[in-house]
Amino acid sequence: MTQGLGWETYAWPTALDRLLAGNSSDMTLETHAVRQLAPPVLPQQPMLINKTGSTNGFGAYAAFIPEKRLGIVILANRSFPITDRVTVAYKILTSLSNVEK
Repeated sequence: MTQGLGWETYAWPTALDRLLAGNSSDMTLETHAVRQLAPPVLPQQPMLINKTGSTNGFGAYAAFIPEKRLGIVILANRSFPITDRVTVAYKILTSLSNVEK
């Protein structure tokens, strides 16, 4: 995973377990070593870009795959668990990304 400005990127396709680990409470609440990418690394293709968010009982998740021109935004007026939001979005994106256009 690479993180920039709060958004995480993963090589696509990626495993659901890896996506869940990157959005886990351990990842958000614990400290982790970081390092500067010097020189900066260009975005990998294809990739999945995602971000979760929750506040005051509301929950959100956004994920998109630019190369596939696919994306999903989940907004809820209650705070569903992050694992549920990520799993549902992953299932939808993997289903749609396999459809030939």
